[in-house]
Amino acid sequence: MSYPVQTDSKTRLQARLKALAEEISTELAQLESEQSKELLSDFVSELFLSAADQRQKKERRQRQAEGIAAAKAKGTRFGRTAKPLPDNFDELHQAWRDGELTLSKAATVCGMTRTTFYNAAMRKEQAAG
Repeated sequence: MSYPVQTDSKTRLQARLKALAEEISTELAQLESEQSKELLSDFVSELFLSAADQRQKKERRQRQAEGIAAAKAKGTRFGRTAKPLPDNFDELHQAWRDGELTLSKAATVCGMTRTTFYNAAMRKEQAAG
């Protein structure tokens, strides 16, 4: 089933291609026969190569998506492995949650940035409950 937006887009593209073809043929008619045949041949070759490249890119993206999905289904973990949390993280996390320390102070004492400390705290809280 074709949607109106796609049909409208297809119609616009067809009109654009027709106008482009007319413009090219007008310019080619002004050249000598051999020269125009050579340029037209080059243009058609480029058009086919471009279409083939687009198809290959689409197929490559599809295969890549399938490979990623298969790896995830096997449990493969992507990305960098997280550094282990410092030994004092739990007590500093609790002190931060109790309001005894600011986020910045707790992170500094742990030797982490605020964002890293906060993200680790959120992961721990989500895992806990």
